Parts: sequence; structure tokens; C-alpha cells
Amino acid sequence: MAVPSPIQALGMLSLRKRLRFTGPVIGLTGSSGKTTTKEMVAAVLDTLGPTLRTAGNLNNHLGVPLTLLRLTEAHRYAVIEMGMSARGEIRHLSELARPRIGVITSVGAAHLETLKRVEHVADAKGELLAMLPTNGVAIIPSDVAWPWRLTRGLHAPLVAVGQRAEDDVRLTHVREGKHGAAARVDGEMCPLRLQMAGAHNLSNAALAIAVGLQLGVALRDAVTALEAVAAPSMRGEIRRLLDGTAVVLDCYNANPQSMAASLAAFVQRAPTGIVVLGDMLELGERGPGAHAALGEAVARASGSLRLIAVGAFGEVVAQAARRAGLQSVQSVPDAGAAAEALAEREAGRAILLKGSRGIGLERVYSTLSMEQA
Repeated sequence: MAVPSPIQALGMLSLRKRLRFTGPVIGLTGSSGKTTTKEMVAAVLDTLGPTLRTAGNLNNHLGVPLTLLRLTEAHRYAVIEMGMSARGEIRHLSELARPRIGVITSVGAAHLETLKRVEHVADAKGELLAMLPTNGVAIIPSDVAWPWRLTRGLHAPLVAVGQRAEDDVRLTHVREGKHGAAARVDGEMCPLRLQMAGAHNLSNAALAIAVGLQLGVALRDAVTALEAVAAPSMRGEIRRLLDGTAVVLDCYNANPQSMAASLAAFVQRAPTGIVVLGDMLELGERGPGAHAALGEAVARASGSLRLIAVGAFGEVVAQAARRAGLQSVQSVPDAGAAAEALAEREAGRAILLKGSRGIGLERVYSTLSMEQA
């Protein structure tokens, strides 16, 4: 058989492999939290049997087929992460993966250079739910943005998770613990303690619990599995310098939603800490306004923070923070300059590194580590 391109051939081969697989496939997408939630879902399903999961973030038109080609007779479940930058891409990936359960982690201001508006992001993410069979299940956070746009093509039952009384998986007593976020789950008051910070990661965990419950995992088994999950690289990792300073590496990606979540979690733990915030990329015409709003949000979060804004929009963030009353503010052009700015700091004052991947804020941590070596 002749096909127009190697990419189409790859897709056809992966679909053939998928159609031979009889276990449940879980498709997962969202503006933020995809990779973390994918690891959580896979950890929960591993309690039932061998589970294939997307390696890293191989979630595009090449990564999804390559993941499906890794299916073997030993696997009982598959968790497939799906990314996109334009409408139609999630639909194509869903045609290959044929998920029975669809999970949406979030809808936020990402890829706006192509999608323009957040509601269009919801439309694009909702392609996953529209592709579910009628005997499938859709799982979403109850506070997700644009839920009616997200679910308008849905023909399967809907499960919601969150902190609302009517949620199918409900979190209560949400708090930031010494080593990560914590909460209680459902009426059984089952305690959950994560190795990563932030209420957003508790929401991700609730999504994973919901998947597990649909497939027969006991609640306490799901919670135990989640407590062993470490944060994926640069996605909320908590590391320490030799002098004991805690550094939160959350610099794999950034958009306004994930910035707000990461900042809120950090301020609960360290209201007098240092926040090093890099540009949020791919926001299109909304870029200047989104970065100004970020500066204002930092000032509102805690007047005792020190802000170092990094990148082309750094001064926009810094000026907005100053206008909102934050005293300790500076802007720098790149990660190297941010590391230099941190040379003068109080030992033990916690540091948050948050920005889009292109800013490379992980280099700040590397520099500080080498200085203390």
C-alpha cells in the first residue's frame, strides 16, 4: 500500500496496533497539568496491572503513534497524553488512540497565537470528549473554564472532581503541608498527602482517583499510589541547595492559569520568598496584558515577596508589580542575569522558578547549585 507520507504510515501502523489492544485506553489533555496527571493516572492503574503511559511529553502527531506502537500483550491499560496547538489536532489523536475514558486537566490561556480566545481552547480540548463512545466516561475538574464549550459534543457520562459538595470525587481540608499539598478525599475522609505542592496538583490527583474508581481501584489503594508519585522533572519539583534553601522548579511551561496556581502554592509555603518569573510564551496579542496582570497578582499575593521578572516581558511584569505596591522588584533579560541577581539573597529564603520552557529558568538552579558546590 502506498501512502502520501511517512507520518500517515506511522499513524496507520499505530491504529492497527491500537485496534488489537483490548484493554481500556485513557486519553488525557489540558492546558496545564497533562504530564503530571498522566503519571498519576498511570500510577493508580499500575495497582491493577501493567500500564503503558506516554513517555515524557511525546504527545503530538508523532509521539502518540509512537506510544501506541509500544503496546504489548502484557499491558492491561494505556494512558495516552495528547497535546495540541490548533483545532482538529486532538480529534486526530483521538482517532488513533480510541480512548474509552477522556480526562481534561484544565482549560486556560495557552496557544493563543493560533486559537486566539480561551473558549476556542475549550473547543479544541473538547474534541477528546466528543470522540468518546457512549459507554465511555468523561472526567473533568468541576471548576474548569468554559465547561459548556468543553462538553457540548459529549455523548458519554460525565464525572466531575473538585471541592464542591456535588462533585463525584470531592476534596476537603485542602492545605499546604511541609513536603507537599494535602487534603481529604470523599465521605470516607481518606487523607491524601502529595510529594508536590499546590491545590492544582490535588485536582490532578482527584482526576486520577476518578479514573481508578471507574476501573475498579479501591480509593485507599489509589491514594497510596498517588502519595508515592514524585513531581515530573521541572514541573513543581521541590529541591534544596546546600545551605538548605528550598527551590521550586516549575519551569517546564507556563500560561496565566499555571502561573497563578504555582504562585498561590508557593506563597502559602513561603510568603516572604523570592519569585523568579519568566515570560509566558505563545499568548499572541494577549501577551502584554497577561504579563501586566501577572505583576499585579504577585503584589497582591504578598507584599513581602521579592520579584525577579525575566525575559522580553520582564519589565512589563516589574512595572505592574511596582504600581501595585510591591517594593522589592527587578527585571532582567535572561536566566543568566536572574542567577546573578540571586547572588545577593538571604540564605534559606525559598525560591520559585516559574516560566515557559523557552526561558530556561532551570539554568538558575544549576548556577546556584554550582556556586555552592
